[in-house]
Amino acid sequence: MSKECEIVRDLLPLYAEGLTSEASNEFVEKHLKDCAECTQLLKDMREEPQPQPLKEESELPLKALSKTWHRKNRSLAVLIAGIAASVLISLYAWLSAPRYLTYEQAVAKTEETQNGVRVFFTNAVHHIHTESYAEPEGESVNTDLECWTSTLDQLWHADPVRDALLEGDVIYFRDNQAKSDSDVILHGTPESASIPLRRLSLNYYLFIAAAMTLIFGVCAALIRNRRTSDLLAQIAMVPLAWCIASVIVERGIGAATWSLTRDFSLIILLCASLAAVLISLYRRRREKKSINSALM
Repeated sequence: MSKECEIVRDLLPLYAEGLTSEASNEFVEKHLKDCAECTQLLKDMREEPQPQPLKEESELPLKALSKTWHRKNRSLAVLIAGIAASVLISLYAWLSAPRYLTYEQAVAKTEETQNGVRVFFTNAVHHIHTESYAEPEGESVNTDLECWTSTLDQLWHADPVRDALLEGDVIYFRDNQAKSDSDVILHGTPESASIPLRRLSLNYYLFIAAAMTLIFGVCAALIRNRRTSDLLAQIAMVPLAWCIASVIVERGIGAATWSLTRDFSLIILLCASLAAVLISLYRRRREKKSINSALM
């Protein structure tokens, strides 16, 4: 390789970009007419695709930032919606909680009929519930009457229940205030004492939920695999939410209830919203912890 070729090859990158002077251009072009190797080298330079790292590298952080931003917005939206739903359901559960009435508070008068009794209520009664059942021994049919109101009914000035026609061999008024001797017989003569009991099903569900929370929580703490541990921890949030919802709806740890269907439905709704809140908080905490670890 001649010295002229070495000089031209040093100039070729600048020549290919159009950065050389006119004198240098004339020198390079004169050399290229007689040198096939330098001519081929220039051709290869011009055919080689020029990388565009600036555009691609600038787009990648923006895409990652946009994805992270949307994910955080969704997480925040779920968190806010869950908190709002939990507050509203809790307020409804507290305000609509039955306040059972005694016989003196609920019954204005009674009238005997051929098959039972017609009961006339005071203005304090906004809800009644009747349940008929046969005695285990004997052919008589008993009917229980429950009367209650709630804070929500009083706030909304709900219309009171005026009267009800009850049928049965023996008709009881239940005040549901944990005193069986305060029950009043409205009609008939009982063959044996009848004592109403609260439903204990919610206590069993509370115990199962607490056990599941403990089991999944311990497994999440012991397992080393991060993804599996996170999954188990989030699963544990669901029974934990059930425990919290049960305490809120029943206003305490004891979950014995007179109104099983109402309380069970409210606990399910509140559990769903609380689980969304707990899982969202857990994920946000994990993300923050991961970011802090990466920055350290």
